[in-house]
Amino acid sequence: MLLALSAISTIAVFPQCEIKVGNGEVAEKWNADFTMNEPGKGLAVADGPTLTGADTTVSLLLPNGDTAFFFSDSFIAEYPEKPGDGRIYLNENGLRMRRPNCLPPICGPAPEHIHYVYNSIVVRSKDGKTHRTLTGPKDKNGYSTAFFHPKTDDQNAMYWLGDPMLIDVNGKKKIWIFLNEWSVGRPFDKTFWIKYRGQAIAQMDAETLELEKIVDLKNKTDEAVWGISLWMDEANGKKDLYIYGMRNEGEIPDAVKSNVAVANKYKKLYIAKVDAKKGLEGVTDLKNWTAWDGSKWNKNLGKRKSLIPAEDSISDELTIRRLNINGKPTFVMVTFDTGKGYSEWRDLYLYSACQPQGPFSTKHKFYTTPTAGLKKFQGMTADQSLQSGLSVYNPHMHPQFTEDGKLLISYNSNLPFGSKPGDSIYADFYRPRFVWVPIEGLEK
Repeated sequence: MLLALSAISTIAVFPQCEIKVGNGEVAEKWNADFTMNEPGKGLAVADGPTLTGADTTVSLLLPNGDTAFFFSDSFIAEYPEKPGDGRIYLNENGLRMRRPNCLPPICGPAPEHIHYVYNSIVVRSKDGKTHRTLTGPKDKNGYSTAFFHPKTDDQNAMYWLGDPMLIDVNGKKKIWIFLNEWSVGRPFDKTFWIKYRGQAIAQMDAETLELEKIVDLKNKTDEAVWGISLWMDEANGKKDLYIYGMRNEGEIPDAVKSNVAVANKYKKLYIAKVDAKKGLEGVTDLKNWTAWDGSKWNKNLGKRKSLIPAEDSISDELTIRRLNINGKPTFVMVTFDTGKGYSEWRDLYLYSACQPQGPFSTKHKFYTTPTAGLKKFQGMTADQSLQSGLSVYNPHMHPQFTEDGKLLISYNSNLPFGSKPGDSIYADFYRPRFVWVPIEGLEK
């Protein structure tokens, strides 16, 4: 009898929000929409810079109905054109190519120095007919700079992007977005290196998209990366901001080794929360946070517990959103299975839970990316090939575009760590790719 009561109690504490997931299919139109070569072509506006390749691909529905897509490392076709920018041309076989601006013997052994910025924003119009790319101010040579950049003398310091969200600040709509600060050695260094520096939250005006301020996180005691996904609970007058984070923990056995050690670590999912009524200064102070320790919210963030099964491993980037499924609010997470070496990631999964803190215990594989390991693009000749098969990463969902019970998912492709120089002139190696996944009962 006691055993039975215990089982009932467990179900009550951790109710299941199971979802029925179909097989994913390529979102051809979305892939075409983000195949941008230069200003004035495709959906790109003619009078501004144009994103031609990037990663991260998180999105936010803006108050005016447009959508802002936030990207990390970004190739930019400049307006007006600059030598060696991210502009793309089609060769005689229709293969998308980028022109380098540094050739052997100065750069080499293969030509591949192409200007890019560490982050950018693409604003997709409400009607889906135009894309406008936002970057930082031009540098002294007329090239774009990153939209978000740290205030530091470290020339290698940069921001990669976390999750954005809308928030009301004193009656005005603002955007808060997590920024992850790193110091990175490339592209001329012989060995790629990366060093963690910290995190911050940026505030933007949601109407004008003007960057207003960047505030560093305070009292952060370890290298857990917070802000990979966000959710705000405003029920009953509350303003509780839930902040998902991840950390690399423990070696993956038998993984194909990478020259970036963290690529072969298990990646665990955590959650913290903070009262957003404290404002940006209060939210960025981790002394005001509590973390889920498996049974309660704990002021000691070091007591946090992972929200996924012990044998599972999530993506460095992912999205968790509360969706309406069969009339029931359900938290859904999209992630790659990363319980193997980085070069072996290929399977996309959805998890679901009834509460923001999970547990996210049941997963559904919906897509195996044909891009993983890809060495040939359409238009390549028999003697043209990437030297290493593509890697895939950074899955995100875009529920504002849900249609016919299908959820829009994006992921990114890239050359694997340690790949040989030269392949970056093939433009399709580095870009967002899109998939539709049907979920029974999914409502927009």
